[in-house]
Amino acid sequence: MGIPVAIILGIVALVQQGKAKRLVKADPQAYAPVPATGLVTGIIGLVLPVVMLPFVGIVSAIAIPAVLSQREHARAMVVQHALDLVQAKAEAAVSAWQVRNPGRPTPQDAIIQELLKDPEVQALKNPVDPKVPAVQSGRTGAPGAVMVYADQEHENGVTTWSIKLQARTRRGGEEKVLERQVVTHVQEQVQGRTEDGWMVVNPPVETPAPQH
Repeated sequence: MGIPVAIILGIVALVQQGKAKRLVKADPQAYAPVPATGLVTGIIGLVLPVVMLPFVGIVSAIAIPAVLSQREHARAMVVQHALDLVQAKAEAAVSAWQVRNPGRPTPQDAIIQELLKDPEVQALKNPVDPKVPAVQSGRTGAPGAVMVYADQEHENGVTTWSIKLQARTRRGGEEKVLERQVVTHVQEQVQGRTEDGWMVVNPPVETPAPQH
């Protein structure tokens, strides 16, 4: 901002200097000789910005990326805080449900709706776009928002129900995906029973001995 201001003031000084000289030349009895202060000020105002322009460019090249990096870091920290808060709220809600309803599967949708209605969760702000809610239901959403959705996984006869948390942010100029998981309940598939009546859950797979 200083460069255009200096140029404008330099032009004004030169114009006023020329006007004053014309008045002195037209009526030397009424006006005193004009000092060279205005001329010097005008020249400095025009030359100095040109001389300083390369230095301004160097400083800008250093400062602007640093400012953008700090802004990305600040946004990432806000998203991280929101993710931690939602995870803690989800774990507390799951634990409370299991205490009230022992032995019953935890309803994922009910926990998610409870999270979305929590006052602390609703008070969170999206650092990327304040108009977009900071916590949303679904698998995909806007950058900076924490997405909450129900998930189910099967592996080796074990079914795991969970609430997944996912958020996209930027660090170092690259997009990062932050993920969390809150397990609601686990169920193992019964494969059979032994002769004594015991249930066999996921019997180990026998690995054949190596051939020599």
